[in-house]
Amino acid sequence: MNNQYYTAGEIARIAGISLRTIRYYDAKGLLPPVSHSDTGYRYYDKGSLALLQRIMMLKYLGFSLEQIQQLIAAQEANALDQEAILAQQKRLLLEKQKQLERLISTIELAQHSNQEDKWQVLVRCLNLLTSDEKVLEQYQDPENLKRRINIHQYSTNPQSWTQWVYERLTLRSGETVLELGCGTGLLWVDHVQQLPSGLCLILTDRSGGMLEQTRQNLAPYEKELKARQIHIEYQILDANALELPPASYDRIIANHMLYHVERRDTCLSSIARALKPTGTFYCSTVGDTHMQELHQLVIAFDPRIELPIQNLTGGFHLENAAPQLTRHFAQVERQDQDNDLIVDDPQAIYDYICSYPGNAPLILEQRGPELLAVIQNKLNHEGAMFIHKSTGMFICKK
Repeated sequence: MNNQYYTAGEIARIAGISLRTIRYYDAKGLLPPVSHSDTGYRYYDKGSLALLQRIMMLKYLGFSLEQIQQLIAAQEANALDQEAILAQQKRLLLEKQKQLERLISTIELAQHSNQEDKWQVLVRCLNLLTSDEKVLEQYQDPENLKRRINIHQYSTNPQSWTQWVYERLTLRSGETVLELGCGTGLLWVDHVQQLPSGLCLILTDRSGGMLEQTRQNLAPYEKELKARQIHIEYQILDANALELPPASYDRIIANHMLYHVERRDTCLSSIARALKPTGTFYCSTVGDTHMQELHQLVIAFDPRIELPIQNLTGGFHLENAAPQLTRHFAQVERQDQDNDLIVDDPQAIYDYICSYPGNAPLILEQRGPELLAVIQNKLNHEGAMFIHKSTGMFICKK
């Protein structure tokens, strides 16, 4: 046997893990052997060692085996080389480092708190994830995004959000379009029939799970898109470490995602450079009064629950986004959507609150039935709950 091959036992010893673990990863389809001997021995190579390193690193970072499968599949689908994979691992480790540093700070705060305040600090410690980690946790799983989207079916505007956004893109045949943070791809699934021919669409997300869901959602239209020469690429991409080729895109879209980006100024600079001279950047966000009635209900119920409007989206609002954008774009136009919610389903309201990034799921594990009863009582008296929406888009040109 050529020396470049390893038995399952040898690769286990090199990695410092048990043979049982190697066999388990094989059974799960994560680490298949590259060859078998005539007598049934499994053989691995150096590529297997690199794959095992990826599996162990993602496991260390807290991903489930199912999530690891999705992430590795997305990496392979996008033909990421070893350098790109290592850069991705480094970003995830830095996020975990920030998480641990804040957890240590919270523990230290608890140590120096009096008994009355200690509970509040410990609750914070239990659910403390950095804003980036909260986003990663909340949006790694498409189901949570679906719960957040569900409440918007009660909108007073008959035109859906994706219709409103797509109408403003004014896409043309042959253009190259990049979307940052594509989620589950609803913007494109809802408008497959309207996409102009010859379009090159590059869909990106930091979540491999989201990207795989987008791929699945668009799979039924593959033949139709191919017939119209519409090319779609899928890429795992983190806007906090954005490296884009200069003057390459006719349109770049960031739909409700820039408030998740810590290095926003650097990200915007990269976007501006990546646009063609006649290109356009579209970014949407929410305003200060977005969902205010719902947030007031939550505060009245339990003020410990962290609100996304305070802890997540505040850095890039309709009210403060323009100065950030004008540093990079000569023309910045704001357009607001006229829309509100009238919700008569208590479960839809409850699910949306449960989907808050932060400590809401933790607190509602204990107090969920109480909150649902409060919501139901409100609807019994009012028939439905009015919730104001403040959403809009900035259209930017160089």
